[in-house]
Amino acid sequence: MKNVMLLVLLFLFVYVTTFNIFMTGIFRIPAPVVFLAPLLYFFRTEEKVFTYGKEMVVFFLAGLFFYIIGQGDIPGFFALMIVAACFALLFNYIVGYDLKRMKIIIGFFFGVLVISGIIMFVDHKVNVAGLRSLLVGEQVLQAPSGISTTIFTFGYQMAALTPFLVVSTILFRKNWFFSLLIFGFAIALIFLGMQRSVLLAFGLVIGLFFLSFYKAKSILIFGLICGTFFIAQSSIEQFSEGKKQQNILNKNVENARGKEERGDLMTENLAIIADYPFGLVFYGKTWNDVVQHNFVYKKGPIVISSHNAYLMFITYLGPLLSFIFLILLYQKVGKIIFDAFLNVKEKKNALLICLCCSFIAISVNSFFHNEWLLATSGPTLFLYFAILQLSKIRMNEALVVIND
Repeated sequence: MKNVMLLVLLFLFVYVTTFNIFMTGIFRIPAPVVFLAPLLYFFRTEEKVFTYGKEMVVFFLAGLFFYIIGQGDIPGFFALMIVAACFALLFNYIVGYDLKRMKIIIGFFFGVLVISGIIMFVDHKVNVAGLRSLLVGEQVLQAPSGISTTIFTFGYQMAALTPFLVVSTILFRKNWFFSLLIFGFAIALIFLGMQRSVLLAFGLVIGLFFLSFYKAKSILIFGLICGTFFIAQSSIEQFSEGKKQQNILNKNVENARGKEERGDLMTENLAIIADYPFGLVFYGKTWNDVVQHNFVYKKGPIVISSHNAYLMFITYLGPLLSFIFLILLYQKVGKIIFDAFLNVKEKKNALLICLCCSFIAISVNSFFHNEWLLATSGPTLFLYFAILQLSKIRMNEALVVIND
């Protein structure tokens, strides 16, 4: 019974954090806290030292400058700190050095993402807005999508899921038929998910992995993939025809007709950074102040961002301060990723490599949207702390072997 309770609480914690469920009509206190509290009370490991103190200090200072000083967004700051702290406490005290618990929580994470992807497939054929609203605890704003209010948030889910699926089948030595099936499933998720940024992130990460894992053989693999798409080009192009088509090709055709100005947004954002080189926080201005007369950032009465999380962070804090925080945030996890790719063929690194590929992809996706590590993005924060904790587990195993 106790093990069942542990699994249920872990699943519910992963569910609410993965789908960015924070406070709803059901949860009048932060949802992650609701499920973390009993986990800490009943299932805490013997770990007594909190090892994420430095990371939480960086999160606190970066959030302080970005949210409170820069935007006056106090709720946003506290939401970030609560969710980040919940992840730090979960991995530090509930997972600890227990590899079995780590695998369970990772399985739950990618499992609920698969469910979200399947719901997206259904949403293409049948209107399931009511079900989606029930699952996410809010009114959905865009369709077709999965367990998310918008297709952009769903894109972050697929950016995390699709590389993990493909890389895991290779590293865990699945047979070629199953690997091709999973690859096709990943492509279908991207194709019908309609997020070009996910396709770019997926291609970049898979290319990086193939180069690291197969080395010279990767050229042949790339050639085969390109040849396959070239042969099937005429069949693929038919999906971009007709207004009723809802896929990544059709969306690309519509954007080419001038319905979207994402490139212009980023270009203008760079110009704003040049006009305010020390960051908006040092000029006493907000984003709305500096773009209110610029038509590029308006859709009717609505002022929009540049859809580039990193540029927005740099805009508020300036290049110098923002780069300092970015280095502090990503230095440790970046070193782990670099070392993992240097030893990509070691079986003990397989799960870590899969997580690293997911984290790289979801981080690349942030170049084209607003969610990222400091935007209380559940999938991004999960992967960030999961990589850090799994690395600690591997280091502890190595020390145990040496001591023996």
